[in-house]
Amino acid sequence: MPSCPECGMKLVRQASYRTAWERLLRVLCIYPFRCQLCAHRFLASFAGPRVEAQRDYERLLVWYPASFSSTVLTTGGQIQNAEGTIVNLSIRGCQMKTELPLQPGDMISLTFTPTDHAGTPPVVIEQAVVRSSNGTTNGIEFISLDEGGEVRIRQIISDRLHSWMRPVG
Repeated sequence: MPSCPECGMKLVRQASYRTAWERLLRVLCIYPFRCQLCAHRFLASFAGPRVEAQRDYERLLVWYPASFSSTVLTTGGQIQNAEGTIVNLSIRGCQMKTELPLQPGDMISLTFTPTDHAGTPPVVIEQAVVRSSNGTTNGIEFISLDEGGEVRIRQIISDRLHSWMRPVG
């Protein structure tokens, strides 16, 4: 696998095609990649097997307690708080299990506590959108989070995948 030209790490994943130009470049064994830490997207030569990517970001299995709120959850427009569990995490989203039904398109705010990082404050996602829902399991895309939250998510991913990462140079 190539290294990320932005951060120099080898923690990259083949990404989905965005343009016809990118599809044409595969004849030359040039593919799109996405860094799992800094989220940089780039093209690189790669002679290995091509994987048809459904997602640009690796999902890590976690089990973090979470709370979320939304005005959509009530008919009176009041904010309702609910509990859930983050069961996988990427730099741009997560999958959350909850007993409260959510619908695709619902906007929520989300807070979760990384239990394997004792002493760190909760990660606050100011705005997220439900992209998919299958009963009690919901696919969540992060829309807006503070810089500290993004740094902590990157640290969680880095710590979990440390054995994959190799600095270049």
